[in-house]
Amino acid sequence: MQVEMKNVTNKIKTICNLIDYDEDFHCLDGTLCTKENLKTVLEEMDVEENDVILTFYGGHGSHAPNNENDPWPQYCMNTGFEDQENWVPMAALANWVQVKRPRLAIILSNCCNVVQRATTVKPLWAMGGDYTSLNGVNADNYKKLFATKGLVMATSSKIPEPSWCNSAAGGLYTCDLIEALEMVGAGKIAPNWNTVLQKAYDLCAARVIIDKEGTRHKQHPYFKVTGGQVSITDNDRPRPDNRPRRDTNPLSQALLDIVNKKTDQTQRLSMIPDIASRHFDSISKVMTVGSDMETVVDYENPTDFLRRICLSPFIVQVNVISQEQGVLTVHEIRTR
Repeated sequence: MQVEMKNVTNKIKTICNLIDYDEDFHCLDGTLCTKENLKTVLEEMDVEENDVILTFYGGHGSHAPNNENDPWPQYCMNTGFEDQENWVPMAALANWVQVKRPRLAIILSNCCNVVQRATTVKPLWAMGGDYTSLNGVNADNYKKLFATKGLVMATSSKIPEPSWCNSAAGGLYTCDLIEALEMVGAGKIAPNWNTVLQKAYDLCAARVIIDKEGTRHKQHPYFKVTGGQVSITDNDRPRPDNRPRRDTNPLSQALLDIVNKKTDQTQRLSMIPDIASRHFDSISKVMTVGSDMETVVDYENPTDFLRRICLSPFIVQVNVISQEQGVLTVHEIRTR
C-alpha cells in the first residue's frame, strides 16, 4: 500500500540521517515490483564490508501447503497465482542479499502467510498531522542498533495467518515495527534487534482485530535474528574526509545541502536558483505532509519552499516521499 511505503521510507530516511549513513534508496512500486527488477537492483549494488542492506516488502503474500519447515512467506510481487514462477520467497531474498556480503542484512515484510484480505482500525501512532520532531531522540541508540553484524528477518504473521491492514495506515505490523523503532530513539527499549522485534511482536499480538463481519482475530509476527553483536565502534564510523553524508538521489541530496547548518546560510540561499532550475523544472507545487503521510501541513511553490527550509533554524532534514503530477510530497524533520 502506498501509505505504508511512505511511512517506511520516511522512517528509514530519518534514521539514516540520525546515524549519519550514506543512503542508496530503491523503490520498486506497482508494475516495477517484479522478481527480475529486484534481482537487478541487488546485482548492481556495490556493497562494501561495513554496509547495511535493508529490504522491506509490503503487499500480497502466500505460503505453500505442507511446507512448515520454511516459516517465511512468498512475496507475490506484481503477479497472481497464475504466475507463481515470478514470486519471491522471503528466504530466497535473504540468500540473495547475503551473497552481497553486507555487514548487516535486514529483511522485513508485511504480508499474509496465507491469502486473505482484511481491514481494521488505524493505529494511534500514525495520527500525527505535523512534522517529525527529534526532540528527545537519542541518535546514539540508533547508531548502536545499526552497528551490529548479522541477519535480521521479520514478517508480519506466522503460518497460516493473514496479515491485517488499514487503508489509512497500511499494515498493522509495519506500524508496530515503526513504533518499536521510535521507542529505541526515545530510550524506552534497548537498542538491539531482538528487543525491537520482540516489542513489535508484543504490540501486534496484543491487538484484537475485528473484521467487517464482526469476527475477532489475532495476528502473531515471526522473526529471527542471527548474530547481532556490535561489530563497529565510534572510531570506525566517521568518513576519512569528514564529509557530510550522501544520498544517491540528486533531489534528496540537494535538499540535504540546503538545510545543512554547517554551510553558511548566505551560501545556502545562493544555491536556490540552481536547485530550482535543475530539480524543480517539472514541479509546480511542493506539498509538505505530516507524520501520518496524509495531513497537508504546507502547499507552496518551489522557490518559497526552498527559501523557507533554508532559513528555518529547526529543519535539519526534508524527506522526499513522492513525486507525481507536478507535485513533490515531502516530510520535514526538525529539532523541535
